[in-house]
Amino acid sequence: MQIIPVIDIKAGQVVLAQQGQRQSYQPLSTPLCHSSQIDDVIHAYLSIHPFTRIYIADLDALMKTGNNHSLINSLFNRYPQINFIIDSGSVNPNFSHGQATQFTPIIGTESIEKQDLVALRLATQNFILSLDFSTQKKQMGDPTLYNSPELWPKQVIIMTLGLVGKNSGPDLEKLAHYSQHFPEHDFIAAGGIRNIDDLLQLKQIGIETALVASALHKGTLTRQNIQQLY
Repeated sequence: MQIIPVIDIKAGQVVLAQQGQRQSYQPLSTPLCHSSQIDDVIHAYLSIHPFTRIYIADLDALMKTGNNHSLINSLFNRYPQINFIIDSGSVNPNFSHGQATQFTPIIGTESIEKQDLVALRLATQNFILSLDFSTQKKQMGDPTLYNSPELWPKQVIIMTLGLVGKNSGPDLEKLAHYSQHFPEHDFIAAGGIRNIDDLLQLKQIGIETALVASALHKGTLTRQNIQQLY
């Protein structure tokens, strides 16, 4: 199983995500990392495990209040071993062309219309789609996108923002539904993961990849736990 640590950036600082309430996210300060500087957070993650993929959400870009492209762009040379999975509301963010192989863009259903996804899918496979839910039942975006596997790339995130940082566990029912009904896709769990028990349950229903932040920062998912999974 693969764990992908999560970094949310707002106004140049790493913030702690809570249930999708982006306007109220506060600068990060946790048992794992007391600093909200992105390099400090990456180093803290790498002190747990030599992760090769890190997810970054540019909240300013997603909220259309600016962007953190310059900060993100500066990471590529410093961390050549890492593939950054970047959600900035666009599959063509302003990053260095020479580093194009070092990041994978995410496009979420909250940020794209169906006709644009059709065009994107015809143009490239090099992106990850995020099926976004504000709560366990409420979709964010065109409802037809949630059952149109012909438009999906190979990797698809099932993101439940209402569970992020909530310490209530992932939405196993929803994840099992997608895993069972669309086995040709690789689904990535996002939202609510607390510990190794949650991850083992995900593995049992066919989910092999998970986005994790709070459990790493709180220490409820440890180095030893991750070694077990790998």
